[in-house]
Amino acid sequence: MSVPARPLTLIPVALRELAVARIVDITAGMRRVTLTGDRLGAFTAVDGTRWPAFGSPGFDDDIRLLFPYPGESEPVLPLVEDGRVTFAEGRRPIARAYTVRRHDPRGQELDVEIVLHGDGVASNWARTVEPGDRMHIAGPGKTRGPIPVGADRLLIAGDDTAVPAIARLLEELPGGARGRVFIDVEHVTHIQRLRGPAGVDITWLPRDVSAPSRPGALSAAVRAMAWADGAWFAWLAGERSEVRTIRRHLVGDRRMAVSAIDFTGYWKREAANGPRVQRP
Repeated sequence: MSVPARPLTLIPVALRELAVARIVDITAGMRRVTLTGDRLGAFTAVDGTRWPAFGSPGFDDDIRLLFPYPGESEPVLPLVEDGRVTFAEGRRPIARAYTVRRHDPRGQELDVEIVLHGDGVASNWARTVEPGDRMHIAGPGKTRGPIPVGADRLLIAGDDTAVPAIARLLEELPGGARGRVFIDVEHVTHIQRLRGPAGVDITWLPRDVSAPSRPGALSAAVRAMAWADGAWFAWLAGERSEVRTIRRHLVGDRRMAVSAIDFTGYWKREAANGPRVQRP
């Protein structure tokens, strides 16, 4: 039985100014920042545009966090016209994409989880941010539907940057879901307890203790897994080349349909400034 692709829906992008409510360390390498503010609800912008309340129906929805340039206190903001982001002449905004880990519309809260490694603008911000600090966000600009009903087995594979989306996906799966999850993280202390159906097996691949503690550990684990019969759906996210390698294996060796594989390269290993910590 073929598995259909998840439908894609575009959402008009609103620019919202929020404030940091709480900061919690999930692991030694992951920090959760909770944002709050009236503009998570419906509001009227300065130009008179009436924006609906923030929404995040998809487990891998992402928003853009907007950061100031070094030595400055205010970010360069994009222009939003008719629900689309445009850029004025001059410097572009410094934006980083992050998964919506949790959205509480009643409490007007939004959680993002940031990997604390490297020297990236978002990691540095997460290390020093304090309650009350302001943050502008934009998005989500699009959302995808849930895992297709026709899928009776799931393959989920990602690295540190994909953990927030994987965690949310596992929490939202139906109780009878079956599948395998592989997560490549930097250190054994970065492993966290994830909640999901009993039929979904989670395997952590900490790079400091795993035998294949090198690039390619995630794809090696997927290649080595026992492949049961059934209609599979795969969700892959993390370093771009690793994700592409896994996708090629699934299409070429496992004969999965392209429509049954969602894949996103959150960062690129060759980037001079390290990973673009956490898209989606």
